[in-house]
Amino acid sequence: MAKDKDNSGGSEGKPAFLWRFLKGALVALGTAAVGCGILYALDHFREEVRVAPGFVMTSESLRLVKGPTWMTPSILAELDVGRLDPEFPKRFSLLDADISPRIAAAYQRCLWVDRVEKIVKHDPRVDPNAPPLEVFLRFRRPIAFVQTPEGFCLVDDQGVRLPGVYREPALGQAKLLVVTGVSLRPPAPGAAWNDSGLRAAVRVAEAVEPRREAFRLATVDVSNFGGRRDARDTEIALFTTNDTRIKWGKAPSSEAAMLAEKSLVEKVAYLEYVYKTLHGQVDGVLSYIDIPNEAIRRRSTDVATRVRS
Repeated sequence: MAKDKDNSGGSEGKPAFLWRFLKGALVALGTAAVGCGILYALDHFREEVRVAPGFVMTSESLRLVKGPTWMTPSILAELDVGRLDPEFPKRFSLLDADISPRIAAAYQRCLWVDRVEKIVKHDPRVDPNAPPLEVFLRFRRPIAFVQTPEGFCLVDDQGVRLPGVYREPALGQAKLLVVTGVSLRPPAPGAAWNDSGLRAAVRVAEAVEPRREAFRLATVDVSNFGGRRDARDTEIALFTTNDTRIKWGKAPSSEAAMLAEKSLVEKVAYLEYVYKTLHGQVDGVLSYIDIPNEAIRRRSTDVATRVRS
């Protein structure tokens, strides 16, 4: 006799399956709700921290209050972030994601800034005495004024023209050499001065800068650069405050080295030797110092004297 099929297991399994499915769905929904709640709480907490007094700054607080010794108040004013970036926010948070790149971009627009080296944020909760934000800038270093028909222009140690035209060759309290005899007109501020005589003068100015005051140096003349006025005369000449002429010789170059011309260091060392030998009685006392020929001439006589180093 055939037995009837038992269908009771199928009818009882359906509710159990549905219950397990519903239970799993409820657990998943609960987990998602908790996760969303945590994320919301974290976002809310992050926003509270972002606008907390220790984290909020103003664009006013980013103004540089002290710079290199040559920096004047008018140059300091050019380093105002709000002036460099008119759309920079008046108030911002240290936690704003784009604030460091934006500060760097603003300072990089300033022609006095060579580069932004780094920006460091300090958590006020960790070190309340530290400044909340430090910006490290490398400035272009003015090395000389260049005399032009319009006035005096500044160049840095890379031959880049700096902003401004000056009536007098003065930068606050800083004293700099004046370059004369440059043939080309000045480029726009921020551009390199594409004049070989000017570039040579910059190298000379940088070489003598540490001894400029001691030697009482005033100008570097490149009007005869390349021998364009007199092939027999010095290419570069320096003048002291009282017009003692220093025959520098050829511009620093591989050609000068091949001709056994003294190097920049050797020429400065020779000047040092002359000043020491004459006990500093050079400015206005000597008519000239001839560095390549190691000779001097006093104003009181027409006779050149050899002074070997």
